[in-house]
Amino acid sequence: MLLWHLLVDDQPQVRELAGRFRERLAGLSGLDPVPDEWLHITTQIVGFADEIPRHEVTAMLTAVTQSLGKLPPITVRIGRVYVYLEGVAMGITPERALDPVREAIREGIAQTITTHHMDDLDDRPVWTPHVSVAYSNADGPTAPILKALADPPEPCEFTVRRAHLVEQVRDGHLYRWEPVAAVPLAGA
Repeated sequence: MLLWHLLVDDQPQVRELAGRFRERLAGLSGLDPVPDEWLHITTQIVGFADEIPRHEVTAMLTAVTQSLGKLPPITVRIGRVYVYLEGVAMGITPERALDPVREAIREGIAQTITTHHMDDLDDRPVWTPHVSVAYSNADGPTAPILKALADPPEPCEFTVRRAHLVEQVRDGHLYRWEPVAAVPLAGA
């Protein structure tokens, strides 16, 4: 799959915070911790890489580069506890602050990708930006998770300076990817 992610590679404070979350969740059954190298915010699925012609990917990169180049870097707070069906994550505040980045990416996709339009491009689905720190590998109660995170680590700042197009696969209980391109926001 081709996807757009916001990565935390250049922000050690976010990786440190994820480590504090993982420490508090250590020993709980049913969770697979996400290593630092795979921390990300999934921003938009593009489609299956083998179904999208290279010229459309190139055109998408050009369109997204133009759109993101108009946005200044955006700083949010990350670390709000977010428990969902697939795992445990750090949410952001304000919740809608990164919407302009996602909209710029979605516009670039809509203008250029014709082979495999994702169904949700026209509907504006709900997006909850988050960095997963552990994925669920079994059904189970959330009470132990909520207890472990009852006094969560202090949130930190996270500044989005670029978006990354990646080719991603699911490998066991983790998502892994190869970078395709990094597209900066204005002034980044």
